[in-house]
Amino acid sequence: MVKRVSQYLASHSLSRHLLFLALAFLAVAVNGYHFGTFDQVFHIPFLKKFVDPTLYPGDSFLSLRWYHFSFFWFPFIPLLKAGLLEISLFIVHILTVYGTIWMFWELTNTLFQNNIANLLIVLALVIPHLGFPGFQIIEFSLLNRTFVLPFLLGSMVLYLNDKKWLAFLVLGLMFNLHVIYAIFVLCMFLLNEVLTFKWRAWWKPALWVGIFVAAGSPVLIWRMQTGSGIDFSLRPEMLNLATKGLLSTVYYPLTGSAYGLGNLVAGLGTVWAFMLGLRRAPKSDKHRTMRNFALAVGVLIMVGLIASYILPVTILLQMQILRVGVFMLFFGMIYLTHFISEAFTSGEIDRGRFLILALSFVLLFTPLLTILIYYLDRWLAHKDIKPAWLLVLITAIQTVTVIAGLASQIWAPGYYIHGPQSDWRRVQDWARVNTPQDAMFISPPQIFGHYTPDWRVFSERGTVFTTPELMEIPFAPSFIPSIKERLSAVAPGALAQFDGDYIKTLELTGKAYYTNSREDFIKLACEYQADYLVVESSHPYNFLTVYQNDGFFVYHLPDCQ
Repeated sequence: MVKRVSQYLASHSLSRHLLFLALAFLAVAVNGYHFGTFDQVFHIPFLKKFVDPTLYPGDSFLSLRWYHFSFFWFPFIPLLKAGLLEISLFIVHILTVYGTIWMFWELTNTLFQNNIANLLIVLALVIPHLGFPGFQIIEFSLLNRTFVLPFLLGSMVLYLNDKKWLAFLVLGLMFNLHVIYAIFVLCMFLLNEVLTFKWRAWWKPALWVGIFVAAGSPVLIWRMQTGSGIDFSLRPEMLNLATKGLLSTVYYPLTGSAYGLGNLVAGLGTVWAFMLGLRRAPKSDKHRTMRNFALAVGVLIMVGLIASYILPVTILLQMQILRVGVFMLFFGMIYLTHFISEAFTSGEIDRGRFLILALSFVLLFTPLLTILIYYLDRWLAHKDIKPAWLLVLITAIQTVTVIAGLASQIWAPGYYIHGPQSDWRRVQDWARVNTPQDAMFISPPQIFGHYTPDWRVFSERGTVFTTPELMEIPFAPSFIPSIKERLSAVAPGALAQFDGDYIKTLELTGKAYYTNSREDFIKLACEYQADYLVVESSHPYNFLTVYQNDGFFVYHLPDCQ
């Protein structure tokens, strides 16, 4: 049946694309869609500030919008003005996921011309799969890095099909939307050009690089105009502050936390998956190119490790180079699907064993588990034991994964097109409707997460400090004194206790916030011209209450004397 379905899809373009669209809606539902959370806690306020410069007056954090070098959000300005931002972001996200699924099919087909492998890879995109440094393939909100992904995969397809000038053009255009991911792919292309260099055609790589630079020049001009340039200075203090706060996993492959170790092991699994598939791949230029792409990922990771452990060069720290590991997840998944399909079509495994491996590949959250099940199945075959009980093992692993993901709130499926509805959201909505635009708040700095919005997103009001600001440290080093000052003011003593565990960072910041006495908050209000104080209902203070719900109090702070 798998063969028939895959062959049918390969020969019927309309049915294939309808499947891609259906899988896109399903993947977004399973992975979750959450407006205004995680990385969008920066982009949405920045976008609102671009539309209405009178918002967030006195909140210095909004000045960092000029240091996010991407043109991606600007086309949404008229949609925000028209009140269509949320629905337009959701539609673009669905189309982006559709494009990502399509390009995974195209890249897999370009490499293997194996219909079964094509079908398996797109089915696997529905369920979250993780590698290093912990990013899933289909993310739970629209970001510039998610939007460029299908175009970057498409540029690889073009490159492999020897349409290199077009591949570099697409890559240069995407550079204007997400600099970091585009540079990662550029490094892959360039390393392959170096390893396959021919003197008689020396001008071709030079031309292609020129096309990339010309296409990507708008964002380069923007960066130069801000005075950022390319900074080769050493900033160990910036690295130290960023990693001890929230960004340890994007600079260090192994941290003291359980999730850090899990990310590293999952990342090694993606390399293993790639190597297994590469060994069974045909000996062709396309696979030698993919090998060079994987080698480029390894070289970049080594450069990132040198920057993290030895030479903290600013521009390298800003690149957050270990994030290139997400491409190893892409390559590992693609080559592992070939490994499974080829083992089946060559007769190495029968239909039953193929279905078990295919099911584990589609359902389980890391390709490493599929590899381990493959070797376990081989051991059972030597013992003449039927592999059917592996279905029980796969079911058990997936059940535990789902329960753990939901219980820990790491995984939150479903559509939240207009953002979450919670006591925290209702406080922000109240502030937006009932306070003047120039109102300044002191808000709980620790309330933020994958699916929890930062204060600024829905309130459209300034605040003294929130913990997500720590994630912005590498992009604007000159902002570090301001961040340290405001963090220490709002959460005294927390900074000295940070150790790189981001969960602990949030907990310590919250505890320190509530060590402030009534007099401390009055002093903070005077220092930062704050008008209102927000606290959780479990930590009441003796101020004038202007709003409350089950989770929070909002107090009007007394005028400064």
